[in-house]
Amino acid sequence: RALACHARGRGFESRRPRENMRKSLDKSDLDFLSSIGIGESEVNSQIEFINSDTNKKTLVLSRPCLMNDGLLSYDEINKMPPIHDIDTSSISRFIPASGSSTRMFDFDNSSDTFFKNIKSLPLFNLLSSYCDRNSIDLSQIIEDKNLDKLKDILLSQKEMNFASLPKAILPFHFLKGIAVTPIEEIILYSLGDIVNSYMWFTIQKTDEEMILKTLRDSVLLSEVNFKDFVKFSYQDSATNSLCFDMNKNLVRYDDGRIYTHPSGHGALLGNLNEVESDYIFINNIDNISPKTRTLRYEISKILYNVVANTKKQYDMILKTFIERDYDLLLPSINSIVGTLPDKIKNEAIEKKVDFIIDMLNKPIRVCGVVKDNQSKGGKAFWVFDGNSESVQIVEESQVNMKDKNQKAIWESGIYFNPVEMICSLRDFKGDKFDLFEFAENSLGMKVRKNIFDKESIFVERPGLWNGCMHYWHTIFVEIPKACFTPVKNLEDLFLPTHQP
Repeated sequence: RALACHARGRGFESRRPRENMRKSLDKSDLDFLSSIGIGESEVNSQIEFINSDTNKKTLVLSRPCLMNDGLLSYDEINKMPPIHDIDTSSISRFIPASGSSTRMFDFDNSSDTFFKNIKSLPLFNLLSSYCDRNSIDLSQIIEDKNLDKLKDILLSQKEMNFASLPKAILPFHFLKGIAVTPIEEIILYSLGDIVNSYMWFTIQKTDEEMILKTLRDSVLLSEVNFKDFVKFSYQDSATNSLCFDMNKNLVRYDDGRIYTHPSGHGALLGNLNEVESDYIFINNIDNISPKTRTLRYEISKILYNVVANTKKQYDMILKTFIERDYDLLLPSINSIVGTLPDKIKNEAIEKKVDFIIDMLNKPIRVCGVVKDNQSKGGKAFWVFDGNSESVQIVEESQVNMKDKNQKAIWESGIYFNPVEMICSLRDFKGDKFDLFEFAENSLGMKVRKNIFDKESIFVERPGLWNGCMHYWHTIFVEIPKACFTPVKNLEDLFLPTHQP
């Protein structure tokens, strides 16, 4: 595959690492890293990238995606014939759910609002019961707006220790008067969904028992045999990154062991690659609301209809081209020759057919986007790679914001990615694609984060729906903004869409 080969081999090229960082690793360190799947060449690659002068490869924005220019129009969607045979395809959901709850408690700058509404939080009953058992005067804490004391109770290891919980099992909503977690809600809502295969949740292996206990104890799921269709997938430690402090020393545990950090949701490409379903929805664990359940069902049907029709169309074209009846194909090739790269236009027809087959035979994703230019996260843009344009989900960190033109284009983007997408992962012969062949590894980046009270830096892999899907067919569809109900902070739960 031409484009696949173009993607393969890129990334953090392994050159000789800087000696001061490399010398801090002895044989026992390398043996330990090897035991968790991080080989010496990967170690050298990460060190070299951390030491490089450039932070990352940036994308060159051409223009924002708009209706009829990167976004599928409503007329085109409505003209697509409905797919009635969804039961003949296996449809799964894939939900990254390994994130921690820590950021949910970042409400320092709005403590007045927080304390005013704290009793409406689903976790308030847990907090109140804990305080009663431990003779803590919660009423006084609320009256004094004592944020430090409250956070200590909620987050400290010796207290409630919510900081150690995955976000998936933090209470979000009240359903039928019962405080429920997002993973319970998502499983419950799947019972009326078009998904007819497994629900895959990517989690940390160490959190599995906590999550299973939450599901086993769930009142709402008491009559649901979730084990029949809920599956867990674990983020591979081999995808973790080494971390370095600002003096370029390795970050270690107190006992001297090397600490490695999860390298972003792009590390889940291998997990997605292992799912055998024909179609896979991808969603965030925290974009859930009891009030949008019916709407989300309808959006799922629309996205599935678009991807199934698109795949059907591409498969028909590919099956025709693969027969290589050049006389029959000549009119079709002539009709699209203007869209081919200049270096292909003058090639023999055999080369053109090869290129078109390579160009079309790729995974497909249909991404629902909402009109929202204020949200932090990926936006829909046309991107130029030096040869051709493609539509991509772009993060602000991937853009050269020092370039006034690029900054202006970024700021003109009005469509945001709420991670409502469906993927088609089989080729026209029914064989599963190897998703690693369609990633652009050079879109990884350096990330700074406070680890063990030290400012640290590590390599983050290209995002799952960014660089990991760079060479896919991408179709953007506008969906209602009401579908976007993220819970990034406890205060988001005060919004009407999250209240009973």
